[in-house]
Amino acid sequence: MLRLLARRAAPSGAAAFLLLVALPAASSDPPIKPWTSGATPPLELAAVDGRKVALEGLKGRVVVINYWATWCEPCIDEMPSLERLRVKMKGRPFEVLAVNYGESSERVSRFVAKMKLSMPVLLDPYKNSVEAWKVRGLPMTFIVDAKGAVRYWSFGERDWSRGEALQLVERLVSEAPGA
Repeated sequence: MLRLLARRAAPSGAAAFLLLVALPAASSDPPIKPWTSGATPPLELAAVDGRKVALEGLKGRVVVINYWATWCEPCIDEMPSLERLRVKMKGRPFEVLAVNYGESSERVSRFVAKMKLSMPVLLDPYKNSVEAWKVRGLPMTFIVDAKGAVRYWSFGERDWSRGEALQLVERLVSEAPGA
Protein backbone atom coordinates (compact mmCIF):
# COMPACT_ATOMS: atom_id res chain seq x y z
CA MET A 1 0.00 0.00 0.00
CA LEU A 2 2.80 2.41 0.85
CA ARG A 3 4.41 1.71 -2.52
CA LEU A 4 1.11 2.52 -4.20
CA LEU A 5 0.85 5.81 -2.28
CA ALA A 6 4.42 6.65 -3.17
CA ARG A 7 3.74 6.02 -6.88
CA ARG A 8 0.59 8.14 -6.88
CA ALA A 9 2.25 11.08 -5.16
CA ALA A 10 5.39 10.52 -7.26
CA PRO A 11 7.94 12.34 -5.10
CA SER A 12 11.48 11.85 -6.33
CA GLY A 13 14.12 9.46 -4.91
CA ALA A 14 15.16 10.68 -1.45
CA ALA A 15 11.84 12.45 -0.85
CA ALA A 16 9.93 9.21 -1.51
CA PHE A 17 12.17 7.31 0.90
CA LEU A 18 11.69 9.91 3.64
CA LEU A 19 7.94 9.84 3.10
CA LEU A 20 7.83 6.06 3.45
CA VAL A 21 10.01 6.05 6.56
CA ALA A 22 8.26 8.96 8.29
CA LEU A 23 4.69 7.94 7.50
CA PRO A 24 4.42 5.03 9.97
CA ALA A 25 6.30 6.95 12.69
CA ALA A 26 4.04 9.98 12.40
CA SER A 27 0.82 7.98 12.48
CA SER A 28 1.18 5.98 15.70
CA ASP A 29 2.82 5.72 19.08
CA PRO A 30 5.18 2.79 19.68
CA PRO A 31 3.54 -0.36 21.04
CA ILE A 32 3.11 -1.01 24.73
CA LYS A 33 4.18 -4.61 25.22
CA PRO A 34 3.61 -7.07 28.06
CA TRP A 35 6.64 -7.55 30.33
CA THR A 36 7.99 -11.08 29.91
CA SER A 37 11.39 -10.72 31.57
CA GLY A 38 10.59 -12.18 34.97
CA ALA A 39 10.34 -10.60 38.40
CA THR A 40 10.32 -6.86 38.94
CA PRO A 41 13.89 -5.59 39.27
CA PRO A 42 14.77 -3.51 42.33
CA LEU A 43 14.90 0.25 41.96
CA GLU A 44 16.22 2.52 44.69
CA LEU A 45 17.90 5.78 43.71
CA ALA A 46 18.41 9.31 44.97
CA ALA A 47 16.14 11.97 43.54
CA VAL A 48 17.45 15.36 42.41
CA ASP A 49 16.11 16.81 45.67
CA GLY A 50 18.36 14.41 47.62
CA ARG A 51 15.74 12.04 49.04
CA LYS A 52 15.92 8.29 48.42
CA VAL A 53 13.09 6.78 46.39
CA ALA A 54 12.49 3.03 46.35
CA LEU A 55 9.99 1.27 44.11
CA GLU A 56 9.32 -1.14 46.98
CA GLY A 57 7.96 1.79 49.01
CA LEU A 58 5.39 2.58 46.31
CA LYS A 59 3.43 -0.70 46.53
CA GLY A 60 -0.27 0.02 46.40
CA ARG A 61 0.33 2.55 43.62
CA VAL A 62 0.65 2.07 39.86
CA VAL A 63 4.05 3.42 38.85
CA VAL A 64 5.22 4.55 35.43
CA ILE A 65 9.03 4.44 35.28
CA ASN A 66 10.58 6.39 32.42
CA TYR A 67 14.29 6.14 31.55
CA TRP A 68 15.48 9.30 29.80
CA ALA A 69 18.39 11.74 29.30
CA THR A 70 18.70 15.48 28.69
CA TRP A 71 20.54 14.84 25.39
CA CYS A 72 17.75 12.57 24.07
CA GLU A 73 15.38 14.62 21.88
CA PRO A 74 12.51 12.08 21.97
CA CYS A 75 12.88 11.96 25.78
CA ILE A 76 12.58 15.74 26.01
CA ASP A 77 9.55 15.73 23.71
CA GLU A 78 7.89 13.00 25.82
CA MET A 79 8.40 14.66 29.23
CA PRO A 80 5.38 17.03 29.07
CA SER A 81 3.04 14.08 28.44
CA LEU A 82 4.38 12.29 31.53
CA GLU A 83 3.79 15.45 33.55
CA ARG A 84 0.22 15.73 32.14
CA LEU A 85 -0.41 12.08 33.03
CA ARG A 86 0.75 12.70 36.58
CA VAL A 87 -1.57 15.71 36.89
CA LYS A 88 -4.53 13.76 35.44
CA MET A 89 -4.00 10.97 37.97
CA LYS A 90 -3.51 13.27 40.98
CA GLY A 91 -5.25 12.00 44.10
CA ARG A 92 -5.27 8.41 42.84
CA PRO A 93 -2.84 5.57 43.69
CA PHE A 94 -0.39 6.50 40.96
CA GLU A 95 3.14 7.86 40.48
CA VAL A 96 5.58 8.66 37.69
CA LEU A 97 9.32 8.19 38.26
CA ALA A 98 11.68 9.70 35.69
CA VAL A 99 15.05 7.91 35.90
CA ASN A 100 17.88 9.89 34.37
CA TYR A 101 20.37 7.84 32.40
CA GLY A 102 23.91 8.60 33.53
CA GLU A 103 24.04 12.38 33.92
CA SER A 104 25.19 14.66 36.72
CA SER A 105 22.87 16.00 39.39
CA GLU A 106 23.65 19.58 38.32
CA ARG A 107 22.73 19.00 34.67
CA VAL A 108 19.52 17.14 35.57
CA SER A 109 18.52 19.77 38.16
CA ARG A 110 18.83 22.53 35.54
CA PHE A 111 16.70 20.52 33.13
CA VAL A 112 14.02 19.81 35.77
CA ALA A 113 13.82 23.53 36.65
CA LYS A 114 13.65 24.57 32.98
CA MET A 115 10.88 22.05 32.22
CA LYS A 116 9.06 22.78 35.53
CA LEU A 117 8.72 19.08 36.31
CA SER A 118 6.94 18.08 39.50
CA MET A 119 7.41 14.32 39.17
CA PRO A 120 10.19 12.62 41.12
CA VAL A 121 13.33 12.65 38.98
CA LEU A 122 15.81 9.98 40.01
CA LEU A 123 19.52 9.94 39.29
CA ASP A 124 21.35 6.88 38.00
CA PRO A 125 24.74 8.48 37.21
CA TYR A 126 26.55 5.13 36.95
CA LYS A 127 23.65 3.40 35.12
CA ASN A 128 23.45 0.72 37.83
CA SER A 129 19.75 -0.03 37.30
CA VAL A 130 19.88 -0.17 33.50
CA GLU A 131 20.93 -3.83 33.14
CA ALA A 132 18.34 -5.16 35.60
CA TRP A 133 15.57 -3.21 33.87
CA LYS A 134 16.83 -4.27 30.42
CA VAL A 135 17.02 -0.69 29.15
CA ARG A 136 18.38 -0.89 25.60
CA GLY A 137 17.54 2.59 24.36
CA LEU A 138 15.86 5.85 25.32
CA PRO A 139 13.21 6.70 26.13
CA MET A 140 12.15 3.41 27.65
CA THR A 141 9.15 3.22 29.95
CA PHE A 142 7.81 0.54 32.28
CA ILE A 143 4.41 0.26 33.96
CA VAL A 144 4.35 -1.40 37.39
CA ASP A 145 1.02 -2.45 38.89
CA ALA A 146 -0.11 -1.74 42.45
CA LYS A 147 1.20 -5.14 43.61
CA GLY A 148 4.70 -4.14 42.50
CA ALA A 149 4.87 -6.30 39.35
CA VAL A 150 6.13 -4.90 36.06
CA ARG A 151 3.25 -5.45 33.64
CA TYR A 152 4.19 -3.48 30.50
CA TRP A 153 7.04 -1.68 28.77
CA SER A 154 7.47 0.58 25.77
CA PHE A 155 10.45 1.85 23.80
CA GLY A 156 10.24 5.20 22.08
CA GLU A 157 8.46 8.50 22.45
CA ARG A 158 4.71 8.51 23.03
CA ASP A 159 2.01 10.68 24.55
CA TRP A 160 1.34 9.06 27.93
CA SER A 161 -1.57 11.37 28.74
CA ARG A 162 -4.05 10.09 26.14
CA GLY A 163 -5.19 7.10 24.13
CA GLU A 164 -4.03 3.56 24.79
CA ALA A 165 -1.43 4.58 27.38
CA LEU A 166 -3.92 6.55 29.50
CA GLN A 167 -6.54 3.78 29.24
CA LEU A 168 -4.00 1.17 30.33
CA VAL A 169 -2.86 3.23 33.32
CA GLU A 170 -6.46 3.99 34.33
CA ARG A 171 -7.34 0.28 34.15
CA LEU A 172 -4.41 -0.69 36.36
CA VAL A 173 -5.21 2.11 38.83
CA SER A 174 -8.83 0.91 39.01
CA GLU A 175 -7.49 -2.54 40.05
CA ALA A 176 -5.42 -1.02 42.90
CA PRO A 177 -6.67 -1.72 46.43
CA GLY A 178 -8.74 1.20 47.68
CA ALA A 179 -9.01 2.80 44.22
